[in-house]
Amino acid sequence: MVTPKVQYAEITIYEMNTPHVLETIALKYIPYAKMLSEIGNNAVYIVDGKGHYYFISDKFSLFGYDDIPEQGSERIWNYPLASRIHPDDLVIKNQIDAKITAFLSTHPKEEQSQYKCIYEYRGLAPDGIYRRVIHERQFLEATEDNYLILGIIEIAPEQGENLPVRVHMKHCVTGEIIPISIGKETPSLLTSREKEILGLTSEGLSSKEIAQKLFLSVYTVNRHRQNIREKLQVGSIIEAVNIARRKGILW
Repeated sequence: MVTPKVQYAEITIYEMNTPHVLETIALKYIPYAKMLSEIGNNAVYIVDGKGHYYFISDKFSLFGYDDIPEQGSERIWNYPLASRIHPDDLVIKNQIDAKITAFLSTHPKEEQSQYKCIYEYRGLAPDGIYRRVIHERQFLEATEDNYLILGIIEIAPEQGENLPVRVHMKHCVTGEIIPISIGKETPSLLTSREKEILGLTSEGLSSKEIAQKLFLSVYTVNRHRQNIREKLQVGSIIEAVNIARRKGILW
């Protein structure tokens, strides 16, 4: 029997630290993971912090994966899910993962499950073409030296050859977005469209009003606003406006 050490509302920290303990914990989440995969037609998995998988849904076939191991198979333990991520994007994703791990390490384990990581990058589709996907990762539970993550992958609504890897963290309780900087982006890298949207934002226009004015979708405007926040490394569009004014990007 697995004896919990501390019980929290969001997470349970277990005293024992063997793979069998994590496997026991994962078993209670697998039915929910299967349901998510079937209802949303998404690829769903459960993995621990050391990269060992406990569940991989058959919907990964939609993303070009073949020979998906059956539940309970020994091959599921080290299945190479990262093999179809674009090599350039995988390098960046690994760097991002290191930053996220560093960020979460500053928080108690019982608080880590309150954060969700959301990525966008290119994955190799069954037809041999790289297409953008959205990849969400949510902490489930932790042992003293490991943890379980629920992952969900779906096709991104925005597609394009030159779109960058994107990532942000969301606090699931407050809704706060925590930008994760990538590379050495600076304010000078704002595109003309981003500057235009930032300028209209500074005039008090909402995303919907900007979309109507520029004949864009609200989704596209919001995506530009997120890019602006990431490039200026701020948590809100108001902070972005203030920094842009100090830097001379806006007058």
